[in-house]
Amino acid sequence: MSLAIVAVAIWLADLALVAGQWLPLAFALLLAVAAAIYLRTTLGRLKSLALLACSALSLLWLQIALGHTKPPASADIHAFAWPFGWLRAQATQVASAINPDAKALTLGLGIGDSSLASPQLLQDMKTVSLTHLVAVSGANCAIVVAAVYFALRRCSIRLRVFASLVALLGYVMLVGPSASVLRAAVMAGAVLLAQLSGRKVKPIAILSLSVIVLVITNPQLSLGYSFSLSVAATFGILVLAPELHNRLSMRLPKPISLALSVSIAAQLMCLPLLLQLQGGLATYSLIANLICEPLVAPITLLSIAAVLLSPFALVASALFWLASLPAALIAATAHWFANLPFSTAPWFGGIFSIFSAVAFVISTSVWLTSRAAKTKTLTAIISIACLTFSISSVTNSFVQLAAWPQSDWQIANCDVGQGDAAVLRSDGQVAVIDVGRSEAKIDSCLSRLGVNQIDLLVLTHFDFDHVGGLAGAIHGRNIVSTMLTPFVDDRPAAQITRELVKRSASRVKYAEAGLSGALGQVSWRVLSPSRTATEAEDSNDGSITMLFKFSDFSLITLADLGEKGQMRLAERLRDWYDPWVASHELVMKVSHHGSADQYQELLEFLHPDVALISVGKNNGYGHPTKRTLSVLERSGSVICRTDLLGAIAISRANSRFAIADSGAS
Repeated sequence: MSLAIVAVAIWLADLALVAGQWLPLAFALLLAVAAAIYLRTTLGRLKSLALLACSALSLLWLQIALGHTKPPASADIHAFAWPFGWLRAQATQVASAINPDAKALTLGLGIGDSSLASPQLLQDMKTVSLTHLVAVSGANCAIVVAAVYFALRRCSIRLRVFASLVALLGYVMLVGPSASVLRAAVMAGAVLLAQLSGRKVKPIAILSLSVIVLVITNPQLSLGYSFSLSVAATFGILVLAPELHNRLSMRLPKPISLALSVSIAAQLMCLPLLLQLQGGLATYSLIANLICEPLVAPITLLSIAAVLLSPFALVASALFWLASLPAALIAATAHWFANLPFSTAPWFGGIFSIFSAVAFVISTSVWLTSRAAKTKTLTAIISIACLTFSISSVTNSFVQLAAWPQSDWQIANCDVGQGDAAVLRSDGQVAVIDVGRSEAKIDSCLSRLGVNQIDLLVLTHFDFDHVGGLAGAIHGRNIVSTMLTPFVDDRPAAQITRELVKRSASRVKYAEAGLSGALGQVSWRVLSPSRTATEAEDSNDGSITMLFKFSDFSLITLADLGEKGQMRLAERLRDWYDPWVASHELVMKVSHHGSADQYQELLEFLHPDVALISVGKNNGYGHPTKRTLSVLERSGSVICRTDLLGAIAISRANSRFAIADSGAS
């Protein structure tokens, strides 16, 4: 336990110095005092020398953190380990699989190459907390060492340890030194050396030594989520899994009890971190991990064998194909669970969510491991209190109805009746996308939002319900830049709009796919139409669609683009739906007021977290249609309609959306 205290203290101090924050340093000092008191009576000569060595090494990370020296180089390990780089290249060339997702997972778990993973696979793996199976993690290192160690069980202990260490080093050089791989490699190396010395070493002491060594030699690890998750999961497995297994094995078969205990222990310890990363609870993560974890070992061993035999293309290809069978099952499991209803349960945000989660984890852990009746009762009460507080907070977490607009709004959808008018804000700059049909309504909405200058005015097309209120939008406001569709339109509304834009004295540019820019800290990109818009069949088909990337979520505005136009977007998906968009939450301005003219497959693929539908109350078009609403509901979207809620404003803080409405008129 003393080493664990030292490890946590060094980690916190490292984090404080590297990140420049005082709170971790305060906790580190408290832990250091506690460690000094604890070690005062228990410290022997050997421990004294070890602690002195750690203190001496601490001078290194202190120098690094203060900028007096540089940390060890973290260059790509394959740059100098040419045989491993060559093997990776050969393996990628000969790899075959039952489907593309299976190939991506096979290469990811075999050689740490996750570049072939599709955005949809990455998103679904994240939704069900299977991201650790996309690429190599600590479990793969353990599988490799265990395979070599037990394969040589008839040999001497020295030969087994030496061969295992060589295999471990080679594997790390093959897959690259990611945070979880480094942690697992150091731990496995320590265990093997302990086996060689004949001493029985406590696993917690090995984990603590690994943390100390790694955060000292590379201070940047202290800032990484992957390293924190790896350590937390390992700690949970070492501390909680044995006790859970003892209890569950009384009622369940031992293999099921062991798998369930490991999964619960790891996820419980990672809970506070996962809540910050995912913004919610992965509802089906436990059962998904139970299904997929046993498949990791055969994939790892078969793919490593394929890599080693990659010069023999036919044999390697066959082994890769065999490895892809369980990999395909992992991908299918992720896709299936991610598309079930309520795949992510909402969680309240703010500092209280962190404290509540940490308190729940600590109290549950103490309850599981403690033998004292009073301690168990107290921790059970704390766990129930934290759980009750969390559940009561969750009920009002995702969609918060408040006075409109909230002060930190980032996206606003004005209530302009049967029409479109969206407003975006970042660092004091404002973009307005369409202005509805009523001059009075758009003017009132912009005034209520405090908009005096429009830095980017986008008029997606010249239908009257999108441009009719232009005079009200520009009245008394400075317009910096205006974007128009290049679609040829000679209707009266188009001519009037061009004249008003000309009088606004703004810079005019015409949209084309690929055109990009920035609004404060938000980057934007035009998705359609093309420069000439000759592919468009009508004005709706030629309307401007755009993608906006905020700091931790994205917004796609589809204007009135119909099914054919959305199909063209889907055909060019790889051009704009990059891994960043796939791994962050998405807000969608649903096309054409929620009409039935939608490409259902695209909506299902994008599965927006929030769907904005700008539509008039009791309109004569039947908007939004049941077909579109059902697709969005199946996708798990929070549907916000102006005909039911009035004007809508969205802000995001603490990894949660806050949505306020003005009330339907």
